[in-house]
Amino acid sequence: MPNIIATHDPADPIFISYRQSDGTEICAELAWLLRAGGIPVWRDKDDLPPGDTEERLRQAIGDGISGGVLVTTPEVAKSRVVKGVEAPLLFDSHKAHPSFALGIANAVEREPGKIDYSAPERLLGMAGDTLSGVDQHPTHRDGLRTVVQKMLWHRLANHRESVALNDGTFSLSLQTRNAAQVYDRTGNQLDIRVRPSDHERLPSREGLIDLKDTIVFLPDGVTRTGARRIQVQGGAHLSVAFALGASLPSSRIGHMEVLDQQGNVWAGDGEARFSTSPLVSVSDSATNTSASKPGRPAVAAYVDLLNERSNAAFEKFLEANNGTLKSWIHLTATTGDLLDPADAGRIAAEVVAHIRALANKNGNAEIHLLLRCPFPLTVLIGRLTNTLRCVLYEWDDSEPTSGDDYRPSYTATLRVRAGARDGVIEDVLLTAGVV
Repeated sequence: MPNIIATHDPADPIFISYRQSDGTEICAELAWLLRAGGIPVWRDKDDLPPGDTEERLRQAIGDGISGGVLVTTPEVAKSRVVKGVEAPLLFDSHKAHPSFALGIANAVEREPGKIDYSAPERLLGMAGDTLSGVDQHPTHRDGLRTVVQKMLWHRLANHRESVALNDGTFSLSLQTRNAAQVYDRTGNQLDIRVRPSDHERLPSREGLIDLKDTIVFLPDGVTRTGARRIQVQGGAHLSVAFALGASLPSSRIGHMEVLDQQGNVWAGDGEARFSTSPLVSVSDSATNTSASKPGRPAVAAYVDLLNERSNAAFEKFLEANNGTLKSWIHLTATTGDLLDPADAGRIAAEVVAHIRALANKNGNAEIHLLLRCPFPLTVLIGRLTNTLRCVLYEWDDSEPTSGDDYRPSYTATLRVRAGARDGVIEDVLLTAGVV
């Protein structure tokens, strides 16, 4: 059967071509980095339908891909499918369509620390200089991050027209619980997918590290499309939702809309500020003049905006940390009713005004932030926290590993600082032993 040329548009997935015997681990790491960066991935292990391998590959790729990565390992020369189907198809598509992205993750070294740039052509049986114009990067973590960045820049540059035609709106979706599959995509500019966790409540530590390593590319990526506004949809652990918002601050993109699962729009375009008719109030607070903690002072804010009260986890947090907290506040909605999405901008602005005032009154303190509020509002809160240093927590009601305290807990997950040069996620705090 003759080779086909892959059809594509900028929202299509990236295809990863690799040899299973020595490329599986590289492929898996690259796939999750691409997904965390917002790029859907087509990978045989996750997405190949049943039937004859070669024919199903041709059918799947023919459905549409926007680019590909050739993972070059020493044993790739033994793969008939990679040499005879995947590599020629990807190269021919790249040659036929300049907008079709192609990259190489090269694990073959000519000497320690230096990749062998001639290896892909030699091992894949291609004529010399066939791949001379294709970027090659090593397969260590930094090399794979660079592959993701290149693919992301290419993808988003090709979305400029679609963003302009949509009134300058950049659309993305976010999920932290979905299984890996190529059909988990929306047609938005980006579909950010964090690898799911085996834990019933907490996110995946490895997934959070993937996100930390790729979210740094997001602000400049959005700028490359010429976007003037952002629309977000999906659902995620609240620490991740907050980090997403923090990576797209209001000072960079003025207007943001977040769609909830019912299609309601939660929008914000302002800055942190108090209101003359407040929608958020401090229901309780305390100050501890004898608090002792080396380094930057610490304070806590419990943002409790759901209509049913549930304070057990917060009380447990205070018992464990009261000796190190200089101050804490418990924020609640003034009405006690379900939040109105139409009020989202004002609510987010008031929440962050309270948080910023708490930090400023306590020597520019680090804020330990415990969120109990809807996903859309969490994103909008995050984007107003520029310059604040926040520790994000996740709620967990799983069985205790020791003792007889069955109250739910708050578990430290991420350290986030909007505007940080190396990305808003400064540290992943979730420990490996927790999940």
